[in-house]
Parts: sequence; C-alpha cells; structure tokens
Amino acid sequence: MKFYTVSELRQKATQIVSEIEKSKGEVIVTKNGKPVILMRFITDDVFSLKDNGKGKGNEHGKGEGNL
Repeated sequence: MKFYTVSELRQKATQIVSEIEKSKGEVIVTKNGKPVILMRFITDDVFSLKDNGKGKGNEHGKGEGNL
C-alpha cells in the first residue's frame, strides 16, 4: 500500500487514480503525517452509477438525485 500527502494528491491526482486502477489496490492519503483518506479500487459489482431501480430521489443523503 502506498502513502501520499494531500499536496501530492493535489499535484498527481490523475496519476494516483491510474495507479489504483492498474494495481486494483489501495492508497492512503496523509495530512500533517496522519492518515485521513483511504482510496481504493472498486468494481461495477460493488458500486454502479446506473439507476438500479430501487426507489427514487435522493438515496445518498445529499444533493439532488443519484450518483
């Protein structure tokens, strides 16, 4: 598992996301030396941007509509 600072994430976001996709692994982002974010690869089986037909409206708690 690799670690990046928030500053590195800001500068290399596309590269880091590509790395996660390729390795299908995880990355920890740190702020002031402490872990604050876990970024991990997910599959369509786990999460889908498509409407799954379950209910309608705001299912994620915030915003207007589904992701």
